[in-house]
Amino acid sequence: MNEEFVDLRNRHLNSESFWPSFTDIMMVVVIIFLLTSMLLMVRNWELLDQLRNSMAAEEQAVKIIHDTSEENATLEEQLAQAQNEISMLRMQLMQASEQANQLNVELEDKDRQIVIVLSENQQLKDSVSKTEQQVSRLSSQISALESNLSRLNIDVQQQHRNLEEKNREIIIITRERDQQSRKLAALEDDFGSLKVKYDKLIKPARTAKGKYVVSVNYERIKGKERIRFKDSGDKNYTVVSEKQLHNRLKKLKKKYPKKLYIKIVIPKESGLTYNEAWSFMKALLDKYDYYYQE
Repeated sequence: MNEEFVDLRNRHLNSESFWPSFTDIMMVVVIIFLLTSMLLMVRNWELLDQLRNSMAAEEQAVKIIHDTSEENATLEEQLAQAQNEISMLRMQLMQASEQANQLNVELEDKDRQIVIVLSENQQLKDSVSKTEQQVSRLSSQISALESNLSRLNIDVQQQHRNLEEKNREIIIITRERDQQSRKLAALEDDFGSLKVKYDKLIKPARTAKGKYVVSVNYERIKGKERIRFKDSGDKNYTVVSEKQLHNRLKKLKKKYPKKLYIKIVIPKESGLTYNEAWSFMKALLDKYDYYYQE
């Protein structure tokens, strides 16, 4: 009988040795989430400082704008300006969507880390369950160790309570992380809007008044790019290749070097990414539009 069972007398049994791995893993989990929360808080403070600076710059710019005289635009000029702003807003929405996707990927990585930790917790639970079963079998065969087994059961129950407390802490930290993520996304959106307004206010407004206005429509249909061009006197758009578009704009820039206004229209369902739409618009405006030649 002595060869088949483990000697569990006081000098061999130490309940504290059952749980070092479990305690270390729980400490790592808590440290990971504390560090994550600290990083999010630091990032929030930085964004708040940037927001305050942007608001101060906006107030200064508004004061300057109020001191200058504004010219009344015609209905056609207002329409051209509105369409250009709509295109810019659509590209901003594309950029915001791509940033949101990137943030979701980072959050998914954090979720995967949580799943790994929870899996390790489950393994520890299974190990505890097996230990309890072994203790139960030994207690039925060795009556002399009933008092030691009783103390061991008390320790197991305490570990269960500790495990439940750690799980509750994980849930609380996860909720706080989600709240911080939502606040961070809101601050980034506000900062982006203020930056656009500030960029518009620091220099004279781009206007179509007194300019030679042409329209360029850019989109992607079934994976293929389509460029349409409408001259100042045309009623309808004409499909052109990129080379034909540049040839026309070169001629118009030569003819109207300081009056060529390019209205770029990005449809709502354009099929383009933010980078594609922005690169196309910036290239044309920097090369041909009067506003970007000065």
